[in-house]
Amino acid sequence: MLIGIDIGGTFTDGVVISGQEVIKAVKVRTDEEISFSIEEALKQILTDLDPQKVEQVTLSTTLITNLITQERLPQTGMLLLPGPGANPEQLNFAGPYRVLRGAVDYRGRVIESVDLNEVKEACTYFLEKNIHHLVVACKFSQRNSSLEKQIVEYIQKYYPQVKVLASYEVSGLLNWVRRANGAFYTLATREASHVFQKYINNTLTKLGLDCPVYMLKADGGTLPINVALRYPLETIFSGPAASALGSLACLDEKATAVVVDIGGTTTDLALLLRGKPLLAERGASINNYPLPVRSLAVASLELGGDTSITIEEGKICFTKRQGPALCVGGPTLTVTDILVYSGYSTIASRDLIKEQVEAIAAELQLTPEQFSEQVLELFVEQLEAKLEAMFHAWEEEPAYRIWQVLAAKKQRPQTLLCLGGPSGGIGKYWAEKKKWQVIIPQHYAVANAIGAALAKPTLKVDFFADTERKTYSTNIGGLQGTLLQPLKHVEEAKKFFLMVFKATAKEWNLTKDMPIETLYEEGFNIVRDWQTKGRIFQIGLQTVPGIRTFIKEERSDG
Repeated sequence: MLIGIDIGGTFTDGVVISGQEVIKAVKVRTDEEISFSIEEALKQILTDLDPQKVEQVTLSTTLITNLITQERLPQTGMLLLPGPGANPEQLNFAGPYRVLRGAVDYRGRVIESVDLNEVKEACTYFLEKNIHHLVVACKFSQRNSSLEKQIVEYIQKYYPQVKVLASYEVSGLLNWVRRANGAFYTLATREASHVFQKYINNTLTKLGLDCPVYMLKADGGTLPINVALRYPLETIFSGPAASALGSLACLDEKATAVVVDIGGTTTDLALLLRGKPLLAERGASINNYPLPVRSLAVASLELGGDTSITIEEGKICFTKRQGPALCVGGPTLTVTDILVYSGYSTIASRDLIKEQVEAIAAELQLTPEQFSEQVLELFVEQLEAKLEAMFHAWEEEPAYRIWQVLAAKKQRPQTLLCLGGPSGGIGKYWAEKKKWQVIIPQHYAVANAIGAALAKPTLKVDFFADTERKTYSTNIGGLQGTLLQPLKHVEEAKKFFLMVFKATAKEWNLTKDMPIETLYEEGFNIVRDWQTKGRIFQIGLQTVPGIRTFIKEERSDG
């Protein structure tokens, strides 16, 4: 049996899957401390199940996203080594920084040494501002990390009160800004991640669960929880990833559809093209800061079932969620209340909100039915406006253009797959009023948890080797080293990198059912003075992403 848990802004959902069936589903309120919500969901799941039969628990958590967006992070500074040709003032860094001497070129050769007096001055500057967390980011450090290591060792020796992290340990991507921001947020969230893992491990022990725990990643794969601690940013935006995978599990392997996950607080949008979630080519960003994280091409809209309804200057307006729907004891009238009143939802009796709906309708000189219709129409119009904006972004993604060519289609996908608690009602209304074909899966209310449970472990590694310098590096933070054997041809390089890949996969506990595919393989000669001095190899390998199986279910198509 597989357990999947998805933490949303309003509810935490949990499912148990055996074979191709959902044998149990639970829904609990999300606590401000999400660890409590996970524990409560697990308790309810295990009330009549044998914990020893659980093979794996997978969590889709908002922990890191919440820490960053709610600014619950320790103050963190950045020590930047841009080298020639880069001006940090024109770039988008996530925290306050000081620029230091020291540079590495694109091949990994040191072209300027570090001035330790500058490092000392920078540390003093940040300590005076009560900043005790520092990251070190040198351009091209993934090709040669010696300068970052030198600075980290100096700080650890002379400033033991400072927590310091080098960017090469976080990512091996060429994008310096993304790598620096990745190190910034990794260090800032590390302590909270350790507390979270400890709590989850204690909870599983207390409940008698002795099985691996995985975390869902932004690209739709999973990582063991101990590895996710080293790379906590990989778990941001796992909610939209869970939506995409859950929708895929409820459709078929060749489905093309827009995924609309309507929660209580927000709505997430994703896209499936022939059974594959669309990836963002440039990676993830948060608070407009680019990060070194593979992510699905997703977006969130602050609009959900618990969105409050207000009247401003005689017009219907939506405001942030203030609590649950009025019909279930909440403080204000919400979109969910209108779904109940209009007969699109049966979670409560319309009599509980009849008086409030009629009063607001009278204020607008409308009938209750006209008022309800206008609320739902405005809700769907705002969703479609966001969809239009997202399609403009999706159409810029290379994978989308390839799909258009292969499918010989210029028209956009016209199928909506609606997930989330309110989607049963919104989806029905959408199908009746608009041009879309709307699909509402049987398990629409817990589809995200299904996606988490069924996600496959994934690993993608981009290798770079320079035989003249006898070095290799990867996109995985800290995974770089020295070539101890000559590599003359692409086949030899691929064989070597395959060994490194499998060793990394074993360390990450990703050895089960792990077919590996080659994304690209290239080799170039290094020529100087009319002679070949060495070769550069670039090879990309990954485990095949996707879901373990598809769910047998009935669904509603509009």
